[in-house]
Amino acid sequence: MAPDTGNLSMIKRCNFVYPLIAVAAAMIRLTAASDPILAQTPAASMPPLGTLLQEYEPVVMPEATAYALFTTDDRRPHQVWYRVVGGSALFQQRLRVYLENAAPRPPHQLPPEVNRWQELTPNTPTTWLALPAATGIFSYYFDGDHKSTPSASWQNGRGIRVKQVDFDNGSLYELGFEDQISLDDYNDLVVQVAVISQ
Repeated sequence: MAPDTGNLSMIKRCNFVYPLIAVAAAMIRLTAASDPILAQTPAASMPPLGTLLQEYEPVVMPEATAYALFTTDDRRPHQVWYRVVGGSALFQQRLRVYLENAAPRPPHQLPPEVNRWQELTPNTPTTWLALPAATGIFSYYFDGDHKSTPSASWQNGRGIRVKQVDFDNGSLYELGFEDQISLDDYNDLVVQVAVISQ
């Protein structure tokens, strides 16, 4: 059974929403097909997810601009890994990662910039990157933005598609950000996030 790494939530920069994705049980189970996960920690190791258990149908969030994961068990150690897989976009893309030792923030809020762990531009693939292992209540935010020209201001994403895969030692989430109002493919910025139970 996959560890209880916490509840998942979608975030709208202007109107956050926190639906529990403990409705995973209600999601359609798909045939598990292994998706090789490359390593993370600017070295070359990979998140130790273990054996694949099940894969869920993607969830589309048309108005979300960022995605948050948070822990609910304050005694269970965990570690979050992430990487940019790539993307196919006309506009420049940006990923900002926030880490906060606190429960999820209320609507309309991302953590302050002091809590920004990293900013990656553009959507060039990266190796896996590991956040510090932790115990306690933590929230992790993955915010995708875009801009049409180098001198333009960054704009919020237009939507996110999330795919969850459970393993016996954690869960893997693939986040596909969309930068067009038409919401055409959700692959302008593609990020993978792994939550490992330790």
